[in-house]
Amino acid sequence: MDLHSPAPSSSASASASSDNGYALGDEPPAPARALTTVAAPPEPADENHGATVLPSPAEETEPAPTPADAPAPAGEKPRDRAGEAPRTVSLRRRKRRASRRHLVPAWVVSMLVHVGILVTLAAFTFRVDARKLIANINTALVPTMKGAEREETPIYADPSALGRSESAVGSETSPSGGGSEGGGGGSGFGGIGTGPPSATPVVAGVGRGVGEKTSLPGVKVSANLSDLALLPTAPGVDLGGGGLIAGDVAFQANGVGPALDQIAHEILRHLGQHKLTVLWMFDESGSMKDDQKAIKEKFERIVADLKTHADPEKKISDPLTHAVIGFGQDLHYDLEKPTANAEGIGKAIEHLKVDDTGTENTLHAITEVVDHYASLIRKDRRLMIVLVTDESGDDGPYIEEAHQAVVSRKVPVYVIGRQALFGYGTAHLKYIDPVTKDVYWPEIRRGPESADIECLQWDGLHERREEQPSGFGPYELARLAQDTGGIYFLLPSEEGMRVRQREQTYSIADLKEYRPDYSHRQAYTAARQKSDLRRTLHDIIVRTRDYGYPNLFPVVPAEFVPKAGEAVTLATERLNDLLDVQKVLESLAKQREREPDKRWQAHYDLMLAQIVTYQIKSYEYRACLEEMAKNPPRPKEMPTPDRDVRWEIVHSGDRRAPKERTEKKYQEATRLLKEVIARHPKTPWADLAQDELNRGFGVAYREWRHNPKYEERARLVPKY
Repeated sequence: MDLHSPAPSSSASASASSDNGYALGDEPPAPARALTTVAAPPEPADENHGATVLPSPAEETEPAPTPADAPAPAGEKPRDRAGEAPRTVSLRRRKRRASRRHLVPAWVVSMLVHVGILVTLAAFTFRVDARKLIANINTALVPTMKGAEREETPIYADPSALGRSESAVGSETSPSGGGSEGGGGGSGFGGIGTGPPSATPVVAGVGRGVGEKTSLPGVKVSANLSDLALLPTAPGVDLGGGGLIAGDVAFQANGVGPALDQIAHEILRHLGQHKLTVLWMFDESGSMKDDQKAIKEKFERIVADLKTHADPEKKISDPLTHAVIGFGQDLHYDLEKPTANAEGIGKAIEHLKVDDTGTENTLHAITEVVDHYASLIRKDRRLMIVLVTDESGDDGPYIEEAHQAVVSRKVPVYVIGRQALFGYGTAHLKYIDPVTKDVYWPEIRRGPESADIECLQWDGLHERREEQPSGFGPYELARLAQDTGGIYFLLPSEEGMRVRQREQTYSIADLKEYRPDYSHRQAYTAARQKSDLRRTLHDIIVRTRDYGYPNLFPVVPAEFVPKAGEAVTLATERLNDLLDVQKVLESLAKQREREPDKRWQAHYDLMLAQIVTYQIKSYEYRACLEEMAKNPPRPKEMPTPDRDVRWEIVHSGDRRAPKERTEKKYQEATRLLKEVIARHPKTPWADLAQDELNRGFGVAYREWRHNPKYEERARLVPKY
């Protein structure tokens, strides 16, 4: 039934009338002059064989009035008024009885009127403006109906370019103000129901002066979870902290401060129903020191406010306690016994270790910590995990064990983390060797955002290096947040060492149709195998995973020529293979149109455009090496025992291959890439297609200088 269909017509209303024969609200018709038979004593039998003679209609409906003292008609004995009932009744009494037959009891009328009012109110709630009003009544609740219009929540948007409804959370232009992450007043959240802190707690959408026992003055929170929070969590999971809230895998926050403000609100929401032990888990890698410092600066004020606003009746038994755990390759209980002492919590955070192994066993740590504190779980006390990390973890295959641990014990998981890379697993940090001044790019694991890779793993020359963000958290941690009713906070990547970061502005409203599949990996793989399109795309990804070309060559011509010849032969083989791949993709055009998931449609569009582009790249790579072999260039600096110099092949807009042989492919690649941008605007697919256009389809060479012990000293580069 269409909830917004017009009201039924008058004829339809008439058919839904009550039992008395007229529609509710209509004026009842005048009662009919019904025949009323009044019981009379038996008459003596006459000449009609003893049959009783009934009065005629005229006699029944228009009787002559007989006064009480009037004499009996001639020839008829007078009747005994005490022992003989009158044969007829007065016209007035008959009319009154006839009217009562058409009257409806008062309780029936009242019921019908109230039902009509309730139906009207129910219809009103399906209006857009009514839904917004209802959603704003309680900031801890989120509407679960699909199609509800919501404010678009931008990811890492530029505050200066946004209006009131689109201001970045906690930004200076947001309605609730903003500030630095560690500011004493806290960073605010824009959106419904927020505003400047007040001495009187306010329930958003109700008005000032209405107290809320679990409100937190001074800590401003957001009523707007992302649109993805409207999607259902795992079936049967009830965390007892507000049944309408689904896990949110894309909550935008512009810093640690706003994320902690929202976590404080979540803690109070849980405290409204049960006691709580919060397990603070910190990634101990070196890249996390800045985040740990920001949390330490903000933490003491929030804990003090939480303690102040806890239920006074429960203070004796410490309704809110905290434990602090660090993890990397191993697990460290820095504050093992849960405590309500804010000072002890702050000291534990300050003394977290630095794990120099470069290994983050995140999922193992979650499983072990939940098992360690499981004995605290009772009917009146629950656990809650707040995980602070800038990586996805190195133990992704262990996701199901961790998932079972938190879901079975109803432990919500909140993650303060970063965006996953788009279809790619590793990000890079910049490190400069203090001795040789050489630059290294150590890797950290940050993705992908999906259960398995869904994009090509090379860029036409070598393995992917563009680090395109996805707009979502890493698959494993996002799945835990979703299925436990937690939140994954997307923080901007602001590590001082990372200069190659490319944060983009994405709206959740634009990305909600491209949401990754967070189901079990086995279910994900089974669904992919059932689809010819998805299965073929994955096979192409695996087939081309190691298609990167050699990109470093000796500068000495005698050494360069043979290596260049090998690379040219390889490029020819790859070019022919890519032409075959294009044919396979084009044969799936109809399946692409029938594909129900827009995410996989976008994967197909981008992959086809990239395959054609990389055909050009292979042709240009081959032409560049052939040109260098024919006319060897001379570097500005020749190799020495203290300096290694090589030629490096890089992306370029230069065209070295004959245009008459490549022009058609250039036009085809350009058209396909622009189609990706047009079909999937403001998404990672469009941005990656634009990158392909910006860096050009050709290649060039340049000098690359480094210390001869470059590879040897790489072992000294810190691991993050």
